Amino acid sequence: MITTETRKKIIISADDFGISKLANANIFRLIKTGKLDRIEIMVSENLNADEIEELKNSHIKLDIHLHLVNYNSDYWRGNRRLKEGVLKRIFLFFWKYATRKTSPEKVELQWAIQIEKFKEIFGRTPDGISAHEYIHYFPPYLKTVIHLSEKYEIPFIRFGRKNFDCENSIAKVLNWLRKKGLLQIEKTNLNTSDFLVSFDWFDKLDFISNLPPETQTEIVFHPEREEELKFLEEL
Repeated sequence: MITTETRKKIIISADDFGISKLANANIFRLIKTGKLDRIEIMVSENLNADEIEELKNSHIKLDIHLHLVNYNSDYWRGNRRLKEGVLKRIFLFFWKYATRKTSPEKVELQWAIQIEKFKEIFGRTPDGISAHEYIHYFPPYLKTVIHLSEKYEIPFIRFGRKNFDCENSIAKVLNWLRKKGLLQIEKTNLNTSDFLVSFDWFDKLDFISNLPPETQTEIVFHPEREEELKFLEEL
């Protein structure tokens, strides 16, 4: 269990609302527990009017979770993405960037459309901004996200001001990218947490009870995964 004092230090963020019907259903289970602080919403065909209305009435911060997935792809309807390995996803990411299929100009247009769609369905701008699989840390895309956040007056970005000491390989890459991008963030009015971590970066969760004093840490959960859903329900 997490103490009341520790709970004040953490922001619990549920990732990937809209990526699948299972993710949506599990996040709604968590909304009823009152344990979520932020929900990352992917604008996709997995959103319906009833769910949108329930999200609006939840009084939880609703962030946009930008992505590069084609709406017409079966990515949204099957388990293909869960079977794709990390190395394959990384290769495809850089191959598409190198071949200009995902140039910053094209990505900015696609992400602006997603933000406009978010505004249309929720009747307001998002409370925060991030991108699927942390690709907004990639320097060319970070510049794009900052520009969009300023254009649409989005106040919060998932980033973190300080590096969190962690052995996870993804965390190490993000720490390296954070050092390169933090100066860009500091030049804006964007708010962010002191630290950013993901639940699946750790074998043990001792880090939660050992967070530095007077700091705030955003902890990313993926409720589509049964073990993460269970942990939050028992928190």
